[in-house]
Amino acid sequence: MELKWLEDLLVLLEERSISRAAQRRHVTQPAYSRRIRQLEQWLGVELVDRSTKPIKLRNTALALEAEVKDMVNRFYAMRNRAHESGERITFAAQHTLAISRFPALIREVKKQLPESSYRVVPANYEECEALFYNEADLLLCYQTPQRHFEFSHQLVRRLKLGKDRLIPVASVQLAGQLGEIVPGMTLPLLMYQQGGFLADALANVCLPGVIRDYRVESICESAFSASLKEMALAGMGVAWLPGDIIRSELAAGSLVSLGELLGEVELEILLYYRDEALAARVGQAIARTGYTQ
Repeated sequence: MELKWLEDLLVLLEERSISRAAQRRHVTQPAYSRRIRQLEQWLGVELVDRSTKPIKLRNTALALEAEVKDMVNRFYAMRNRAHESGERITFAAQHTLAISRFPALIREVKKQLPESSYRVVPANYEECEALFYNEADLLLCYQTPQRHFEFSHQLVRRLKLGKDRLIPVASVQLAGQLGEIVPGMTLPLLMYQQGGFLADALANVCLPGVIRDYRVESICESAFSASLKEMALAGMGVAWLPGDIIRSELAAGSLVSLGELLGEVELEILLYYRDEALAARVGQAIARTGYTQ
């Protein structure tokens, strides 16, 4: 039995046509029909009723669809596992850092540990902590004086990878519409969902003064800075966004910083890793990349 026969059957179950299925499988119709017959011979049952025009799939074939699909998926999953080289490293990372810092970081790690494979699990702040307790080897996260992790009861090491800032920005069009920003005027804000890490960071630093000096209109709330970035670019409101993900937009002028008026929030970027063989090797590799401070 060959795996391609099972894949042939799945395509036939979708197309309900020998000719269309053969076309999708990039073989001639006679060659495709022979492979279906070979599968029938191996199974010892008929899958296709060829006495009708067009042909019909027998109930036996229909009943096998879910099982065959699962079997094919398992074969490819097994192949992927077999091709994974070296040891597998799991990072937990806050959503924004998974976009802004992780790609460059892992490129440097791969230069030093080319035999290792990795995966990243983006999550919110609290989920990152749970992931690090249960399955992740390393944790990439922000911290502020008000919110930071304490892993003193475990063998965990910590690296400072640098800093970022939450910068209030508006599209160039919205900035033009607002004109001179003066106390008492209404500001349309794009906010983080309450209870999230970035929402708390703003609430502890910038928002009290903004709420005191301006009338605030909350246009939208989102848990994701990438979503707020797109809304800010569309001119929907002012958003505090991590500088790492808006560097090019600020340089191009499509987003305008309002930091001098509304205030910014400093964020520290940290990497936690277990003091175990695999995680320690990765942590040490990152320490050698020059990303640390």
